[in-house]
This record gives sequence, C-alpha cells and structure tokens, in this order.
Amino acid sequence: MTYYLTFTQNNLRYGVPAIAVQEVFFLPEITPIPEAPADIVGSVNVRGKIIPVMDLNLRFGYPAIPYALNDSIIILNWQELTLGILTNQVHEVKAIADQGVTAELPHDQSPLEFKQERFINGFFQENESLWFLLNIETLLRYTEAQNLDLELDLDSFDLDALSLPEEITENTEESVELTETLPTIKSPIFFAHATEFERKVLEKRANNLRQSSKIKDLTGLKPLAIFTLNQEFFGVDLSLIQEFLKFTQATAIPCSPAFIIGNINLRGEIITLLDIRSLFNLPRAIATEERQAMIINVEGVVVGVLIDSIQDIFMLNSKDVLDPSVMENDVNKSYLQGVIPYQEKMLGLVNLTEIILGGSLLVDEAV
Repeated sequence: MTYYLTFTQNNLRYGVPAIAVQEVFFLPEITPIPEAPADIVGSVNVRGKIIPVMDLNLRFGYPAIPYALNDSIIILNWQELTLGILTNQVHEVKAIADQGVTAELPHDQSPLEFKQERFINGFFQENESLWFLLNIETLLRYTEAQNLDLELDLDSFDLDALSLPEEITENTEESVELTETLPTIKSPIFFAHATEFERKVLEKRANNLRQSSKIKDLTGLKPLAIFTLNQEFFGVDLSLIQEFLKFTQATAIPCSPAFIIGNINLRGEIITLLDIRSLFNLPRAIATEERQAMIINVEGVVVGVLIDSIQDIFMLNSKDVLDPSVMENDVNKSYLQGVIPYQEKMLGLVNLTEIILGGSLLVDEAV
C-alpha cells in the first residue's frame, strides 16, 4: 500500500507519493528563468530556497492553459532535489494497493491521450477515472539536468536583447518520441494576463513565502494533513490518517448522539462516522449528496471524521506552534494542541488522541 497525494491539471488526474511531498500552497508570483525549457515556467523563493516550478501541462506537450489564483504548487523533494509542480486542484491523499497499479495504459485508453510515459511510474483505474502516477525521480532528474541559473534576477536581465527561438520544424516519424511539443515563444512575465488585483495577491503570497525564512527552522519537520470545517482551517498528524474517502450514504444508528453521523462499510469493516464540529463551537454539517471523511486510527481505534475538504499536506516545524489563545475567532480551543499561521489565517492543530480516547465524545448514552 502506497499513499499518493492526488491532483488534477488540465482535466488529467495525477498522483505523487505523499512521502515526497514537502508542502503545498496556493499560486504565488513566479519569476521566469531565461533560457529555461518552456515547461519550467520559473522559480519561487520558499523560505530562502529558490525552487524551479514545472507546468506538467507543457511538459507533456499539451497547449498552454490560463493560470488562476486558485491554482496550487506542490513542492516535491527527493534525494536533496526539489521541484514545484503547478496544479489546477489538489485533492485527497489516496491509499493505493501496489497490485492495483499497472505499468501500461488500460486497453480502452488511446495511447494518444497521454505522452511522455517515461515520467509515469504507472496507472491506476478507479471506476471511470484513470490516475497517472508520476515518476518523481525522473521528473527531478530531468530538472536537474537543465542546469538552471536560479540566481538570475529578471529585473537586471536585458529583455530587449532576448531573441525568440527558431520555429520548431516538423518532426520526422523517427524523432516524434524524442521531441517535445512545447511553445516556441516564452513570456518574460508569468501569468501575463493577471489583473492588477490578481498580481497583488500573487506578490503578497510570494512575499509571505520569502519572509517566512526568518522564522522557520527546517529541521524536525512533521507532515500534517490540512482540512476545513465550516471554512476554518485545521491540521492533524498525517500518521494518524488511514485514508481519505468520499461517501454518499451512511447507515443511521438509532438513538445515537447528534455527533454520530452513522456507519459505513469500508471494504467489509464497519466504520462509525463522527462530526466533531460541535467540539469547536461550529454548526453541524449540512447533508449533501456526496460527503468526505478521513479515516483515523488512534491506538487501534478506527473511526471516520467528517470534513468539508482536504486542502494539502503541510510540513510542520514544532518551533512554529503557538498557543491556541492567539486564535481570535470563536472556535473552542480546548481540543487544540496549538495553532500555526497558514495562508493568512490561523490553523488549529487538532488533538485527535484527546477527542477519540479522552472521553470527549461519549457514545454510551442510555437508549
């Protein structure tokens, strides 16, 4: 069983090993790198480290698509190599059985639908969805081989002296597999069509990423899963999460407390679903056609916890943890281990051990 962080880019579904994910954040301003391949759209300064950013859409030879403020960057790290990849939307962490991964495209998939298979470790079919599992080593080795000058300052670069690349000649049948259909003209400005408001948001995000280097020590990091409840951010130790899932129905338990949603059958195992919103003074969840939960294993006790969405995987430095009292909203702090700054808000670190094992949720009420 391997855990993958899943995401979509240009309507294609991808997965990267969760263990290689350093962090995820919304799209900031990106500095273009002169003379870099077109698929390396620029670099971003993350706590003092300059990291190249790849657009997978261009890497795999598809037409360029517009960027948006709700795009994200996933930072990958493998053997001291680091790369950011652009995504349209980050989804959940999936636990995928190794025997479910195939090395070849399913027979009903046209080979023309996907290119550059050398960057793909395998394929995973889930109902009607096909997931492409990326080869992290190949992607990062490819980026390393470009010998990028990440220290170039675009402001001091003579843009007038830039000469446009020669037009790519038509590929011969023999060279099709070796050449890449990438744009021939590269803009010196990332997200060139951004509005003035969008540009300010991008710049503010980039500035926050740079300035955080003054307060962060990158040793002793611990991965957190970031999720939302009623538009509030919360984090939980990733090691406690067995998997994330979506469900449409749960079997109600008669005369049970309001925080118990019901039971679901997870591959033959009956899992009780809990709504912990009441512990944080948040309104109960509104039932929708499809809901999401994370399956938690705390010292052998397995339950499901209802969430609105999984945001990303975040590497926590314990030195950044603040006392819950600094949180200014009305969320109950009793079940928080601490809080940290996250995306211009404060994120609460949920003490699931106390909630699950400490008697906070009593289920032995008289019937």
